[in-house]
Amino acid sequence: MLDNGYTAVDFSEVGDLSSATDLPAMRALLTPAMPGKSEKAIGNYAAQLNAFANRIAIGDIVVLPLKQQSRLAFGAITGDYEYLTGANVLNHVRKVDWRRPDVARPAINQDLLYSLGAFSTVVQISRNDAAFRLGKVLAGAETDPGARVGVPPAARKASDDVVDTDDAIANDGQDIEQFSRDRIRSRIREQFDGYGFQGLVAALLEAEGMTCKVPPKGKDGGIDILAGSGVLGISAPTIIVQVKAQAGAVGSQVLDQLGGVVSQHNADHGLLVTLSDLTRDARDKVAAQQLKVAVWDTEEVLRRLLKHYEVLPDDIKAKIPLKRVWLIDEGEG
Repeated sequence: MLDNGYTAVDFSEVGDLSSATDLPAMRALLTPAMPGKSEKAIGNYAAQLNAFANRIAIGDIVVLPLKQQSRLAFGAITGDYEYLTGANVLNHVRKVDWRRPDVARPAINQDLLYSLGAFSTVVQISRNDAAFRLGKVLAGAETDPGARVGVPPAARKASDDVVDTDDAIANDGQDIEQFSRDRIRSRIREQFDGYGFQGLVAALLEAEGMTCKVPPKGKDGGIDILAGSGVLGISAPTIIVQVKAQAGAVGSQVLDQLGGVVSQHNADHGLLVTLSDLTRDARDKVAAQQLKVAVWDTEEVLRRLLKHYEVLPDDIKAKIPLKRVWLIDEGEG
């Protein structure tokens, strides 16, 4: 979708939707194409396809979750519904100007991330001043500004709209795993300030077998954590860690500073740990220095937290209380 400049839905069993210009017509089109589906399921699919083909307007904001990257792509609809012929392609498409294809999930507040977790393919996020907030992100805001004061939490619902996020989650469920991961990331940001986050990162490194020294607050000299191997923590590999708990994206100047401190102290590697994201220039710099400098973003911090949770200090587990729950893997059905 990003490469071809469109958004699409995968209802390959249904042909061209152009003749179905409203919800009843869409339902009539789908009924013979889906003989094994219940009336409720067909109504759900018809509402999604009607929204995609007819209700979405040119200029509307579209958000595409990129689940493998823990990112979101933001764009604006630029064209009417089109049907692409051929097998092994997404047939139903709308042209999109993907203006921000790599927004980190932590840039969006938890309430809207919850809405983005609906299993349904097409949903409308109408609550909590969503259009204003997501529009700000589309326009370049580093973080979701939150709902404006005085704006009602619930928007008026269209008469044929059964693809609002609340309905979609009630009918089809939600990606519980993604929701849980988003909630844990939010909890980390809520419970750990800058210096407290240093302690969490040090605990994760120690769980990986490193010995860590955390300088006193305000006297780090560009070193938030000094990690090394061995009892004394000075055996190779030695790692100088900088920790950034700020909300905004981290720029390339931070990597330049880290590289300078690594060279000054003859360390083997530098590690930047951030709860936000990197600017494009910073990501390019990391790629160019990948044998010298590494980055843990929020997804990597979360992965290591879950990996080592059982051996982390009790004070950390008290701030991030987790409970293991087993779920049926519906994808294996």
